[in-house]
Amino acid sequence: MNPTATVKARPSIPMNTKNNLTRRATLFGAAISAAGAALAGLFGLRPPAARAGEPEPDGPKADGWHAELTRRIAALDARGGGTLELGDGVYEIDKPLRLPRSVSLVMTPNAVIRAKPNFQGDAVLVKGGGKYAMSSATAGWIRGGVIDGNRQPLTGILVEDLHRLEIADISVLNALFKGVHLVKGGNESNLTRVRCDVDMKTPCAPGSIGVHVERTDCKFHLVHVIGYETGVRSDAGSNWFSLVHVWNWQPTQGPMKYCFHCNGGNNTFSQCYADSPTVAGFFITAPHQAVMQCRIYYSRWADDNTGAGFLITPKGRHGSYFGNVIFADKNHRLAKAFDGDLEGACILGGSSAGVVGGLENRIPSGSSIEHPSLNLAGGGVRLARHTAAPQPAEGELGEVRWVDDANASALWVKTTAGWKRSQLT
Repeated sequence: MNPTATVKARPSIPMNTKNNLTRRATLFGAAISAAGAALAGLFGLRPPAARAGEPEPDGPKADGWHAELTRRIAALDARGGGTLELGDGVYEIDKPLRLPRSVSLVMTPNAVIRAKPNFQGDAVLVKGGGKYAMSSATAGWIRGGVIDGNRQPLTGILVEDLHRLEIADISVLNALFKGVHLVKGGNESNLTRVRCDVDMKTPCAPGSIGVHVERTDCKFHLVHVIGYETGVRSDAGSNWFSLVHVWNWQPTQGPMKYCFHCNGGNNTFSQCYADSPTVAGFFITAPHQAVMQCRIYYSRWADDNTGAGFLITPKGRHGSYFGNVIFADKNHRLAKAFDGDLEGACILGGSSAGVVGGLENRIPSGSSIEHPSLNLAGGGVRLARHTAAPQPAEGELGEVRWVDDANASALWVKTTAGWKRSQLT
């Protein structure tokens, strides 16, 4: 700057003008804040100021995170319900954290509630008890973040007797006994985009279950389960499972006996993946299951010519199995696609590779009041042509074959006395 140059002073602003500008700036800021809050509510976001749940720089109070979070939960419950919000950070607790019906839990993706070593209790997070929220008759949400069992024989999330709970967008890690357990009582507890994973180098615990369901009318969608002896077990009926993927890494985690144990009647499984079982992909011990467009991949570590895709007990009759795919490696072939008691089972449209036997296409018809005679409308039945008479060891009891060798045509029926021929004239 030229030292001889004159710097003009800026014109002064009258005091009343300054006050007007200040008021306008304040009003404008308030309007922006209100608009931001409205948008946050519209899109399910929270403004940065609402981060009281994050770990303080110096950590929790002297009595630890369990006591601190319990105080916050009690305050929310006392005013009729609310949401405990936790930001990124690790919240170590030494005993189960109880979340009553009226209080929801929402965590950011990197918020972790972790069981300390020598944890005193059976479950990291327990949902139940108390009254429902004043604003609704639901049990609210458990959403986001991580529940970490810290490689201890614990249940990650234990849900007690309650109705209408949503568990979503959450990972349950290294809870070695059970990932999520919905105990008997209540209904409509739904899991969406949930992972129950055990570290790939940690052996699965005897009797462990990834997702254990003991209540009705629940939905499970986009669920992953890794590292348990049984992936999913349902001990109650009228539940829906869709896009559920269950598997183990057997060399380090040990064998997964059953991917899905179906022990409650009238359940539906759609587009699920039973990946690497050593005994059965689906173990059916209750009636009237519906399994559609699911996949079973037999364990690549199992002995050759062992196991079953669907293992059905006498109590598991009258199921429906449509469009399922069963496959195995050529050196670890699956012994049977379907094994056990197939009374009343309807099996159609399946495909397979690497399966030795037990392949079925069947429609139950006329055997009981539950299975009336098959009524075909239109063009009737078309039988495939055989050119040679069946051999004594071929076929099953009741099977019908049409044989036409260009010289004669006949129907053959497999009876208790062997194949019998009926000449067509």
